[in-house]
Amino acid sequence: MKKIFKYILVAGLSLGLMSCDKFFDSMEGDLSKVSAEDLLASNSGLLGLLANLYSNLPDMGVSTADQGTLYANGSRSTPSYANGTSGTWSYGTIRSIHKFMEAVESAQKAGTLDENTAKGYLGEAHFLRACMYFAGVRAYGGMPLLDRALDDVPIDSEDLYIPRSTEKDSWDWVINEFQVAADMMPASQSQPMRANKYTALAMKARAALWAASLSKYWNRAALDNGYAAVQQKLTYMQASYADAYYQDAIDASKQVIESGKYGLVGANPANVDAAVGSLIDLFQSYDVHEGIFGRSYNNGTTTSGNGNQGWGPNQVVTGYLQGTYSVTLNLADAYDNYSDLNERKRVSGQIQTLVSGDESSYLTDERQLTADMLPNYKRYNTVDEPFKIKDARFQAWVCYPGTSFRGVTINNQAGMVMPDGTLAVYPGNNTGVEKNGVEYYPYGGPGDQNSMFYKLDKDINDSNRSFYCFQIRKGLDETGNNPNPQTPWYNMRYSEILLTYAEAVVESGKGDKGLAKKCLNEVRHRAGFKDDIELTLENVLHEWKCEFAFENQWSHVLHRRRAFITSSGSSMEEGPLVRKLTLIPIVDLSGAEAQYIFVRCYPYNATQKQGYNGSFDYKANDYYSQIPNYAKNHLVPNNLNVAN
Repeated sequence: MKKIFKYILVAGLSLGLMSCDKFFDSMEGDLSKVSAEDLLASNSGLLGLLANLYSNLPDMGVSTADQGTLYANGSRSTPSYANGTSGTWSYGTIRSIHKFMEAVESAQKAGTLDENTAKGYLGEAHFLRACMYFAGVRAYGGMPLLDRALDDVPIDSEDLYIPRSTEKDSWDWVINEFQVAADMMPASQSQPMRANKYTALAMKARAALWAASLSKYWNRAALDNGYAAVQQKLTYMQASYADAYYQDAIDASKQVIESGKYGLVGANPANVDAAVGSLIDLFQSYDVHEGIFGRSYNNGTTTSGNGNQGWGPNQVVTGYLQGTYSVTLNLADAYDNYSDLNERKRVSGQIQTLVSGDESSYLTDERQLTADMLPNYKRYNTVDEPFKIKDARFQAWVCYPGTSFRGVTINNQAGMVMPDGTLAVYPGNNTGVEKNGVEYYPYGGPGDQNSMFYKLDKDINDSNRSFYCFQIRKGLDETGNNPNPQTPWYNMRYSEILLTYAEAVVESGKGDKGLAKKCLNEVRHRAGFKDDIELTLENVLHEWKCEFAFENQWSHVLHRRRAFITSSGSSMEEGPLVRKLTLIPIVDLSGAEAQYIFVRCYPYNATQKQGYNGSFDYKANDYYSQIPNYAKNHLVPNNLNVAN
């Protein structure tokens, strides 16, 4: 028993799913207090080992991956398109999974586990192994595929060095592993965040769609045939593979849909306010109806959190990390508007800033705005007027000018038109001006806790000022400035399954087009729209972008579709304007009542101070990470020419 146990990881538990089990309550999540014999002699002990394996899974927490797309950026960082996809290469974790499998088989033979329990545990182990390899193949290409621990191989034997399989074989292996897991696991678990049959099918659908997209769009960023990894097909896919993978994605996602086990929280809301409320609540506590797989941090501790507190706007966050994640105008424009708040049909969400409606021009420096240009700008009566008719997802998940968050109005502004008509953009002070009994400020409020565009204790041109007028709200604690926010993380939501089915059908021509259209529109209807849109690739991709903002999904969509911006200055999915954009709200006090104008700009500090010119270049090689320790592990590396 001890021999088996010593190979299994016993790091501290971090999954909220185990808090209901008395074994873990008594151990306070610390398996080091339990002997190897006790762990392997009881169902609770094996469950504890399994929980540790879950804790090592990739993609189970927040990150800033989507800052590498056009729709987000670091608040004070040079605009960047630097990206990749998260991957993992962990022989240790794979080995621990294999040793857990051995432990389960031994426990079944000893009578500790009955046949069904053992089968379920082994199914979870297959699921976990598939997750690890999925994260590996999407980042590295072909992987060394191990299905057992190599205890019987001498330490000095070349047989320890398992070569990489082809990329296609690796994808096939991952997809099959998820199916094996689905066939072995129960439809439900006693702890809701443990994987079940439908979790495995959902992950199979995700992996299959990734492989299908990669195959179909391989030639968008095909690798040089001179690379050894390409010649050996370790980093190589082709269009002829796509149809079979799309069919896998269709079949797996349809099984999840038809199970009736999952659904959308707040489906078909009565009005936009109801939609906004349910969409905010969805990311305050984990919902097992919509959440297919994820992690809850709401376990009653003060030290466990998903670590995204610093993403909040300047007015409500303290500390040096305040406002570190910004949302660009590109994404704000992407969210549709409602035709009106009763009919709620989709209309363009591009924010109108000019009376003419021509929104094609941008200032390269906000201070280029002059008083004689002001008549060209559309006036709004309140700073939030352009945003209150937007998609409920934007209102729920983005801090926009005028929104209320934690009881504070987020008035992001960058200047004012004085009562005499003179213009002050980014003034060197924040002096208030009275109008009709109300005090107005260039930066939206008095003192230091106002707009992120400016902080009074800093030089106005330094890097402390945000470049953007939107910040993230999704997943932030709505109740207060908690240093360890315990909002949940959804690795997989039901809406992903709906869009996976829709995309696989529209891309392949296979499957049920009527069901695919229904899936597409179910996602939109939850956001408050009443009309149905057609099943087109453009519409499906639009929903991926809007539904999964700040969940790392859009960067994954661009990665699997080989659609990051290239040196030609274009992205097949994000359009020809490949610059990150910002919006500058300005209060106008020159009329009878205070009104607001909005100015489209390239971010000032980036263009003027840091030389940003909008040139992004994502090369074909960038879609793959280098194999770690490839020389030590006797593996063919990525992106090295044969001649070298």
